[in-house]
Amino acid sequence: MVPVAVTASLLAAWRFGPWGVLVPVLLFAAVMVAEGPQSLWVWWIPATALTGSWMGLREEGGGPAAGPRAWMLLPVLLLAAAMPWMVRYPELVKHLEREFVRGDQEFLDLAREFGARGERMVAIQRGVEENAKLRTQALPYLLPSAVFAWMALLVNAGRTIAGRIAGTLKWPALSRASLTRFRLPDGAVWLFLAGLALLVVQWGTATSAAWTLMLNAGLGFCIQGIAVVESLLLARGVPPSVIVVTMAFVFALATPVFMLTTVAVGLSDVWLDFRRMETPPDTETT
Repeated sequence: MVPVAVTASLLAAWRFGPWGVLVPVLLFAAVMVAEGPQSLWVWWIPATALTGSWMGLREEGGGPAAGPRAWMLLPVLLLAAAMPWMVRYPELVKHLEREFVRGDQEFLDLAREFGARGERMVAIQRGVEENAKLRTQALPYLLPSAVFAWMALLVNAGRTIAGRIAGTLKWPALSRASLTRFRLPDGAVWLFLAGLALLVVQWGTATSAAWTLMLNAGLGFCIQGIAVVESLLLARGVPPSVIVVTMAFVFALATPVFMLTTVAVGLSDVWLDFRRMETPPDTETT
């Protein structure tokens, strides 16, 4: 339903301008009447539709770059941050935990079927119990970010469908942008700082919202940092294939360091704007 809502909202806003915002409004009214405000899933329909309308309005003005297009996921991100305050959120967490526990038991049964016995089975069971304890502690904080990532994929699917429909209708192609020019609007840094501040305060349920804001804003700046590095390397003549292989190699060997470094580069790019400082390499003249 989310890709369909995004497709309809994007095309309506692209074709009819601000009047296209009526699509998310009507969807909001429809899902509230059908399911009521306490249902968790119905809130995602109007939120993602609003993102689709935002994309459609920008397409009318010439199309957004990759960074501002990511910024259009703001309604979805704010809804994800608000999830822990929803009435049925604890029920959702308990349901998922029961599913994980069932999966742990099935894994242990499978290990026994493959011949795990004695000390080996005890070690496997101890590892499963330790992982379950960590999972139980982290699940309420990480679940909103996982749902946001899933919704972002569904929004992208809706945008893809809208692009195909636009092609069938002989409309212009949806705008595309290179990763090397990816740059979040400067306001995104305030989301990261808000998440960090809430995390420091440790204010009850707000801790889940803090992790949601900080992790997803940080992921955006991680992508921006990768874009900066790729742009600088391309400007110095490094082939794209070498850049991809190098980054994949570093990510595989040192994921935490890679993530923290790229986030730091992306955040510093807000003030330094590295790509404006690029100078083309010297070329010989004949």
